[in-house]
Amino acid sequence: MIPGIDGQASRLSGAYQGLRDAGIDGYIEIIPWGTSRWQALQNLMDLPANKKRAEKIATRLIELRQEHPDQLLTLIGFSGGGGLAILSVEDLPDDVLLDRIILVAAAISNDYDLSKVLGHCKDRLINFYSGQDLIVGLGTELFGTIDRKKTISAGHSGFLDADGRLRRSEKLVQIPWTPAWTQYGHHGGHIGYLSRSWARHVLAPQVGPLLEMTHYSN
Repeated sequence: MIPGIDGQASRLSGAYQGLRDAGIDGYIEIIPWGTSRWQALQNLMDLPANKKRAEKIATRLIELRQEHPDQLLTLIGFSGGGGLAILSVEDLPDDVLLDRIILVAAAISNDYDLSKVLGHCKDRLINFYSGQDLIVGLGTELFGTIDRKKTISAGHSGFLDADGRLRRSEKLVQIPWTPAWTQYGHHGGHIGYLSRSWARHVLAPQVGPLLEMTHYSN
């Protein structure tokens, strides 16, 4: 898992515990950005540095795949970490595949070309988004996305096609915020995704074995 732009692994402690609560007993690694929490905006806006971080993450993914060729390998990116996850997957060699990629409130432009990313995904890419999340809405309109576009992110609107409609494909599942998630501590904003209860009840079913994946329709 890759945390948001403050770069701190501790920010995902709730998500980690929620996955464990749900019975996810596999190896979970949180990859920090290696910076101070006070460098959040700098982390968002420094594309050259983020490309170098993406190279290191890609190297780690290659190691994990080589060490465990027959195990499920899922990459989860939160907020700015979702954008970093996209850059990391694009750095993988053609023969290195992940089973699943999960973006949570990703700070990546909503018109981003996912063709290369989906080519590295055996199962599918899952995108959680919320139209009430101002951080990846107004926030990235003002300060830009990880890929340096001043626009609403895919974490706010979902990934959109050229006509501004929600993009659909066999390998892309887009899951919008729903009021039902308020019972899990997620009221539509950015911080709700860090809720331990939300991770247990909503995120975890998307991380489990492929045959047990929860399907959503919009």
